[in-house]
Amino acid sequence: MSVPSPEDIMKCPICLETMQPPIIQCKVGHSMCKSCITGCRISNCPTCRSQLTETRNYQLEQLIEGLKKVLKLQCVYYYKGCKYDLTQQDKQTHELECKYRKFHCEGIYKHFKDSHPNSTRMEYKTDATMKISLNRDFKDVQIISFFNGQQYFYYKHQIDVTKQKAYWHFQLIGLKSQAENYYYEFEIHNNSLRKFKVTEFCTSDTTDINTTFAQEKCVVVSFTGIKNYLNEFGELHFKFRIMANKKTRH
Repeated sequence: MSVPSPEDIMKCPICLETMQPPIIQCKVGHSMCKSCITGCRISNCPTCRSQLTETRNYQLEQLIEGLKKVLKLQCVYYYKGCKYDLTQQDKQTHELECKYRKFHCEGIYKHFKDSHPNSTRMEYKTDATMKISLNRDFKDVQIISFFNGQQYFYYKHQIDVTKQKAYWHFQLIGLKSQAENYYYEFEIHNNSLRKFKVTEFCTSDTTDINTTFAQEKCVVVSFTGIKNYLNEFGELHFKFRIMANKKTRH
């Protein structure tokens, strides 16, 4: 008979997550979250089918609370490649940001490839030209590979006719703590000496981009300013590069 791991001991047989107090037992002694029983209207133990009781397992509650502070657990996405070992306290926060997590598709457009055939894709260091229309709202999202595919970023661009502004920003697909290690330089320019350059920190893709744009913690250019850089074809020349702080290690 194999000895159960601490993770198995702490796991509720109903929700399959770490048991949360109050923890109650069946007549045989199997434990589970009381909230799971109430929520699922269960009358018999899911492990042995014996009758449930109102007896609370205080010792197990105390044991789990202590283990949460010291026990290292695998990220739920370890099977996809995540190598983080975390305390129970940090596990939930990490899994919300883990780059291997499931997340809603951003609707990544083919705009850049379709509209700019001379450029096959965006990279962490890009110099390009884009057609700008100031008469309609527009959003663009691209994925950028950084450091030989070890990190990925979102390039996000928006034209807001109501606010008469254009926005650009770069988000790391990953942890907020990791995003703080990266920043970007963004520059728009024309054939003259005139140029507009911004340096800003990257954020995590878990940060609401609408909030970032609203707070203008990104590249923001008014329509009046953009017109100074458009060529005769209504095109904007821009370049950017994403960089890691010197203290960042890969």
